[in-house]
This record gives sequence, structure tokens and C-alpha cells, in this order.
Amino acid sequence: MESTSLTIVLLADRSTHENMGRVMHALLYAKQAVAAGLNVELIFDGGGVEWAADLPNNENFKDMYAELVERNVVAGACTFCAGAFGVADELEKLGANMLDESSGHPDIGKRIAAGHKVLTL
Repeated sequence: MESTSLTIVLLADRSTHENMGRVMHALLYAKQAVAAGLNVELIFDGGGVEWAADLPNNENFKDMYAELVERNVVAGACTFCAGAFGVADELEKLGANMLDESSGHPDIGKRIAAGHKVLTL
């Protein structure tokens, strides 16, 4: 059987406690999907780019995030949204991969056409 590809898109910003749950679950689901043998990528888009700038040093999530980076699960952050949410400089300093595939944004349509299942949080 062919391996399933999963793209997890984190859109939640850092403004609410609920969104902290969304980032935790994005990381957890990515980790679970990798453990289940899926090809997984995590994309930070919309307000989620704020988390991309925060996670490497976030006391609650940095270890789980580092594990996903080590496993090459973190695909990157939306270039346009990083500018719109004011974190482009922080992401550049972190050496984050910036996704500029479609007018400054990740190309989710390309991923769907390639057979990826897409989960948004």
C-alpha cells in the first residue's frame, strides 16, 4: 500500500488560549502521523506564522517542535503572511524556510493535486 501524504496547515495566531490548543494539536497530530508511517509536512500560514517565530524557544512546545524539525516535517512558513503578521525578520533570523509558491503563499492546490490530505487548524 502506498504511503499517505498529510499536510497540516496551522492558521491559528497566538491571540487566544484556544489557539494554544490548536498549535499543540498540530504538533501532536504531526508526530502521530509520522509514527503511523505517513509522509507529513507542517505549514505555518495566516496567523500561524506567529507560532513559527515562537516555537523554537517556547517552553511548552520547543521539544516537540525540535523533534519535528529534526524529522524534516516542518515545511516552512508563508512568506506573505510572515510580512503581514510582522514576523518576517524573526523568521529570517531563525533560518525558517519561507514558502513562496503561489503569489507569496504555499500552494495547497498543488499538494491536493499530488494526493495530500490536508488538515487545517
